[in-house]
Amino acid sequence: MSVSRELGKVYRELKYLSRYAVKKLTGNPRIDSPPAFIVSSPHSGSSILLTILGAHSRIYAVPRETNIAIKYKKNRFLRWLKKFDRMAISEGKQRWIEKTPRHIRYIDRILEWCPDARIIIIMRDGRDVACSIQGRTGSLEEGVTEWMETNEIGKQFWNDSNVYVLKYEDMITDFEKTMTGVLRFLGEDYEEGIKNYHKEEKKWYSGIVARPSSTRGDDNHRQHRNWQINQPLFDGRGRWRKMSEQELAYVYEKAGEMLIEFGYISESVLP
Repeated sequence: MSVSRELGKVYRELKYLSRYAVKKLTGNPRIDSPPAFIVSSPHSGSSILLTILGAHSRIYAVPRETNIAIKYKKNRFLRWLKKFDRMAISEGKQRWIEKTPRHIRYIDRILEWCPDARIIIIMRDGRDVACSIQGRTGSLEEGVTEWMETNEIGKQFWNDSNVYVLKYEDMITDFEKTMTGVLRFLGEDYEEGIKNYHKEEKKWYSGIVARPSSTRGDDNHRQHRNWQINQPLFDGRGRWRKMSEQELAYVYEKAGEMLIEFGYISESVLP
């Protein structure tokens, strides 16, 4: 890490700690609700969901993917939860939510280490996920495999009372109903203001708030994701229609049964 980036990190740390100290001295607010985590297959709308929930008056959105259930053992994981508490309090919020898509592979660990945690799984049409990942990495096979593996893991927890499942597509077609359901699961009331999540500029994934010319590569992907969370909610369904007949046939061959199971296609679509 460069000296300037390291200094920037220290500055941000001191800034949030000073705000936290002021909030604690005034005795308000305090954390009064369980930790929450958004998990998913990659490219499934988790960043937008985090941004929307972070616009709620009581919810602080941790502004980066932390991978804390992947990188750390229990004691350090729990220390990070306390840090997120302080970050939320420093922003005048009563609870927080973190988003790391890869945590979908570690739901059992999160619930073991933090039994009252709330887990939100957001799903998206596997055809669109595969197409999006292909645009980033150049591999359609990688996109299909990742979507199938992660959603198969997530499905094991669908009936857990600490887990809530929603579809990206429902957020697009009926925003208020879908978000009311998510917030009810968290024990929160729906607020009209969450629709305006994009009005406060955020630089969570990149210092640039502009759409890149390509999503290929990690830097462009981060910039594109940062551009997305600063836009009004737009309809990202149907991206798969850009695929060739051969590519689509491959998706249906590999993931057709799961697409049917999750309600994204009917049996008649398959050859």
